[in-house]
Order: sequence, then C-alpha cells, then structure tokens
Amino acid sequence: MQSQLTPAHYLDDSIFAREQERIFRKLWIFVGLQGLLSEPDAYLTRTIGGIPLVVQNCAGVLKAFVNQCAHRQMPLMFEAYGQGRLACKYHGWVYDAEGAVKTIPHADSLYQYPDAVRAGLCLKQFAVQTVGQLVFVNLDDTPLPITEQFSPSLLAQLEGISVHFSPQVIHATMPVRYNWKLNFENVLDSNHVAYVHPSTFRPLLDKRPPSVSAPAPDASALAETRLVDLSFSSHMPMAIAPMPWHALVDRYVDTAPADSYYNFFLYPNINFISVGGLVFLVQQFNPLAPDRTEVAFHLMTAQEQQRIPALPAILWGHLKGETRVFEEDRALLEELQSHMHAGAARAEHGAYEALLQRVAAVYLRLMGDAA
Repeated sequence: MQSQLTPAHYLDDSIFAREQERIFRKLWIFVGLQGLLSEPDAYLTRTIGGIPLVVQNCAGVLKAFVNQCAHRQMPLMFEAYGQGRLACKYHGWVYDAEGAVKTIPHADSLYQYPDAVRAGLCLKQFAVQTVGQLVFVNLDDTPLPITEQFSPSLLAQLEGISVHFSPQVIHATMPVRYNWKLNFENVLDSNHVAYVHPSTFRPLLDKRPPSVSAPAPDASALAETRLVDLSFSSHMPMAIAPMPWHALVDRYVDTAPADSYYNFFLYPNINFISVGGLVFLVQQFNPLAPDRTEVAFHLMTAQEQQRIPALPAILWGHLKGETRVFEEDRALLEELQSHMHAGAARAEHGAYEALLQRVAAVYLRLMGDAA
C-alpha cells in the first residue's frame, strides 16, 4: 500500500503553514513540566504554531499568554525558564495575573490612552491543562476537550507515571534538518531498531522480531480512525543493569514486569519513554520549517527517597546514552529528507506500517485534505 502522504507534505512551505494553523494551533501541545513552575512567578517560554508563549505560575494557577507586550510587541520573557513578574523590559509595562495592563509608567503624560482603550490593553490568554506533571496548552479560541485527543485511560496512565518524576530535570535541544513528521513516524516504527541501533538500543530489548497481528487497514478502517486513536502506550521487556541508586528512588511500577521499557506516543509530536520506571524522557519534535525541526529532551529520574549526590552525573550519563541513539536516527532521517524531491513516488508501506497509514489518515482530515 502506498503512503497517503506525498513528498510535498515534507517539503512544501504552504503545507507547513497549514500544519501550523490546523494542527499546532488546534490541538493540545505539551509545553513543559509542572514541577518547574511550582514557585510563584515561575515561567517557561515556548513557540507553538509560530506563536510565542509564556506559561507562568500566577498566584498558584498556571496560565498561558502570548509572549508579546501589547505596546510594541516586545517579548516579556527572554529565557526558556525563569522567575519574574509579567513586565516588559522595553518600556516598563506591567501585567496582572489575568494578562491585563496593571501599570504603565507615565501613562497620563506620555500615552494619554482613553479609559476604554486602556481597558482593552491585555495579553491574549490560552487554555492550559495539566496531566500529572505534564502541562499542555491549546491555542484555539474554542479548544477541543482534551479527551478527544487523549483517551481518559491514557490520561490516567500519564498522571500516574508522571507523579514519580524527580524535580531535578536536565534539558537539551537539538536542531535537525528534517520534517517533524519523519520523527513521529520513526518512533512508531519498531522494525528499524534492529538495523539502525544494532549495538546501542537493540541489545536491551526483546530479541523476537516484530510481528503483524492484523491485516493492513482498508479505506473503511482508515476513515474510522479517530484523533484519539493516535495516542497510546505500550511496554516491552528490557534488560536493565541494576545500579546502587535504583534502590534510592520511588520507582514507577505498573502491571508490566518491573524491568520494562514504557513508551507513550502522544500525537502530534511527543514520544515519552521510561526505562523501568527509573528514568523518564520526554522527546518533543517542534516544527521550525518544512525541512527543519527542533528536538527537545526533558530527562529525569524517579523521585529520590533520599538525597543522591551523584544525581547530576546520573542524568548526564543517561542523556548521553539517549542522544547516542538519537544521533543514529538523525543521520538517516536527514539523509531521507535531503533526497526527497517534488514529483517523486510515494513511499510504499507494508502491513506492519498500518499505524502510519492511520496517522496519515487523521493528519489529512485535520488538514482538510481528506477525500
């Protein structure tokens, strides 16, 4: 079966612009971890769908605003993470917890805004939803219920596992030269592991080859695939070498064997994994251009039962291992992107790639291109 997506879906600027509008400005998008926003006025900044955002702890409530002063559009916050009031460094405008202008220096002498105009000076606000330690934002004026994107059972799983996160988090961002969809398709493809990661990732997993339990979907099955079906969890046995620090953390254990590799696929651009409930990694594929993506890593261990002096070194060691695996994927995906060209044939999919067909079907529906 041929892919439903053409090379243009990975190359075309106009298609990329529609993705920003119809996917990233419509769906719930992960922005960060709640533990990093626990202090008063703690904030993080992100760009979603081309729109700059600041998410801030406003008197104990997480709120998301456009990260642009209403005066001259200067960003209010420059750093990825920080702590400070909503104030513009350019001309000193200060905003309250609702995003309304609180003070304007020399308002009467310099600006002379009528009361009706001043009342309308505010930051656009967006919907925020927390799922355990995971924070999501939706940019739409009428956001869809989050349960239409992630099932209640999946949300419960995410809440249950994320409460085990340690507050110590290591972050990394990596610019790559390929389309964001290639990364999501890649993490859904278990068949590539034996060929791309034979000495890094593959030896840790079940050695049995992947199998197909259902036939490839026909047109009717694709039409019935829902947005909520694209996000799900899985687990598989994993060989985890015991380390002394494992006994010092509050390990997450599900109904799966303790030594399992947990995998959460959250459409459109998150792969959240856990190594045995001991280490957690959130990977996010942020689109920058048709052929450019920023991959963001958020890595932490399970919460410590007592202080672990070596924890920073443990985090760096795990990040090094994760980035080694990632670099193996990156090398191939950048080659794949660089050889795409307009007018080329569509990719061929086998039965095991049924999920890629389902993802493409919902993607085309969201884009307004479904037949």
